[in-house]
Amino acid sequence: MRTRQPYWQSYWYDLRLRDEGAASFDPLGPGWPQRIPNTWLATRSVHEFATRVLTDAVDELDDLRGELRILVYTEATPGPDTEPVLVRSIELPGRARGRH
Repeated sequence: MRTRQPYWQSYWYDLRLRDEGAASFDPLGPGWPQRIPNTWLATRSVHEFATRVLTDAVDELDDLRGELRILVYTEATPGPDTEPVLVRSIELPGRARGRH
């Protein structure tokens, strides 16, 4: 009987921002999608990665107000009809009034 080889699945993520009042999401910047590091995937899940990225973004993007979305794919260059395997979003509240 042949033993089954472990299967390693690579994933890529794309970050998109919808500014407050905007109708659609735009790429956060150039160079997307980016590969989820294999060192992360070796010990943790894709869901945990998405949660971590969005949680960190609230602090890092504290000057933006709107919605940040992470899309995770199994392809490095997803086509327009490629469905993400995971989509999560988080509200970016922006700076509170009176903060500088």
